[in-house]
Amino acid sequence: MAIADEIKQLRKELNLTQDQLGQKLGVAGRVVRRWEASVHHPDPKYLAGLASLAESGGIHSLAYRFASRLIRDLGLARLQLGIFSAPAAPKEDSPGILLTTFRGPEAQDYAQAFFETFGRFLYGTPEERERARGLLQQFNQAAIREWRETR
Repeated sequence: MAIADEIKQLRKELNLTQDQLGQKLGVAGRVVRRWEASVHHPDPKYLAGLASLAESGGIHSLAYRFASRLIRDLGLARLQLGIFSAPAAPKEDSPGILLTTFRGPEAQDYAQAFFETFGRFLYGTPEERERARGLLQQFNQAAIREWRETR
């Protein structure tokens, strides 16, 4: 899906106008219109804002897609990911993600693929989750091999 379509989908699922989405991100509504028309691509700081809005709106698949685009646009290459529990509100706990990234061109595609797979594992259909589980096990084995080789 194109970034323009993802932004439009987010805006519609949050029941926001282009001007309202712009206000939440600190840009004018005309900027959002340009993103949705594929005239401009959002800068990384706005991708992070879009991911945050999607996550807080419960649209996890879009949050992961925006975050994945952010990883690609920043050229982030290698990542370590850890799940932890963190209080989202006084009455509930929610899973959180600790993400550490390292620059390097050789692993950019790896980072993006890992992040997208992790999103499918958490929020996909049962079939997608099972496929993602197998891929994450492969990622884990590769990371362990790499760690052992660099020690």
